[in-house]
Amino acid sequence: MSRLLLFIVIIALVVAIVALLVTIAGRVLDAGRSAFEPRDEYSKEGRMVPTPFQQITYAALILLLLGIATGWLGGL
Repeated sequence: MSRLLLFIVIIALVVAIVALLVTIAGRVLDAGRSAFEPRDEYSKEGRMVPTPFQQITYAALILLLLGIATGWLGGL
């Protein structure tokens, strides 16, 4: 009986932590969007739009990190 109660408590804690993390992530994303919105409708000042080269390099960096972490690159 105590194992079942412990399992229920652990599940409740995991759900609470996930809900907290989702809330924090949502607030951070909202703050980021509002920080880079233009001050008026016609100004593009303050908006950070990545160039196609930046997008390609970000994708290559993610693939490089994934390859190193999994051992595809690095000879493990």
